[in-house]
Amino acid sequence: MGWLTNLFKNVKGFFTSPKAEAAEKEIETLLPAGLAIVQDIDAIAPNKTLTEINAVATKYAVPAIASIGSDPASTGNVLLNLATTILQKNHAPTASVSLLNTVVQLAVQAANPTPTVVPASA
Repeated sequence: MGWLTNLFKNVKGFFTSPKAEAAEKEIETLLPAGLAIVQDIDAIAPNKTLTEINAVATKYAVPAIASIGSDPASTGNVLLNLATTILQKNHAPTASVSLLNTVVQLAVQAANPTPTVVPASA
């Protein structure tokens, strides 16, 4: 059980470290821009077609997308990469991609909150 206690102490130590706090602050700072990008992508590409996605790429002057798969995961990955590229190009050129992906994923959740599930009546 001692290893588990140490693991939790190490995890807690990481999240309270200056480096983690700096990453949290950067995410907080970039989130409004990320949300604006996600909302713009949703408006320009409501059906998430290749043509619509490339209209977003054109608007933000980033490379066009050559193809997308037919499954939703492939399209989601393309959109995540597109939003991350736009955020990096226009707002945070020195930020890590993993941090920018986090910003975009949080922005997606903020833009499309999960609806509350209401239990069926008896």
